Amino acid sequence: MINAIRGELVSLTPNSCVICAKDVEYIMEVSTVTSSKVSALADKSAVRLLTVLTLRQDFIGLYGFFDEIERNCFLQLQKVPGIGPKQSLKILSSISVEKLIVALDQKDISTLSKIPGIGPKTGQKLILQLRNVLVYEDEIEKKEEKGNDSQFNDLIDSFQEMGFDKKLIIKVLDKVMKEKEKELKSMSPHEAESYLFPIILRGLS
Repeated sequence: MINAIRGELVSLTPNSCVICAKDVEYIMEVSTVTSSKVSALADKSAVRLLTVLTLRQDFIGLYGFFDEIERNCFLQLQKVPGIGPKQSLKILSSISVEKLIVALDQKDISTLSKIPGIGPKTGQKLILQLRNVLVYEDEIEKKEEKGNDSQFNDLIDSFQEMGFDKKLIIKVLDKVMKEKEKELKSMSPHEAESYLFPIILRGLS
């Protein structure tokens, strides 16, 4: 997988970006948000975009993102039935990630339905699939800081040793703990860790 491309900006439109890296020019589809952020950069000789490469039998797509939160949102959107990479990019061009997260958290069907191509039915799917999955970066960092005092530090460390990202581990742990709150109340810390481990592993895989 290509994690990111860094090089000189060759051309930029609201929906595409061309970067030259080591004499190879890469064409990436981007959201209007990423396009505007690239356009605002003072130094365009070393532009770096995070990427997602989509390979299909009849299609190869390279998508660029200015930051990790937009890329993560792009990937999560495609887990919703009926939403592919093209539609995901249209969504990210129509609403900021921050506003999308707020709409999902508040179950705001009205706001979601205003996104081109997203009606009430798809809006409901987005809420069911992504609410509590997409969160603000600063919220993740706060949970990460709290994790230092958490009874599940050993569990977090175990998953980190397996190669998983700490922020993702904490996000999945927080989600599972909310879902399994009743079951966890009657367990000792050791029992809770044993119970949570396979559930969190499935969530990370």
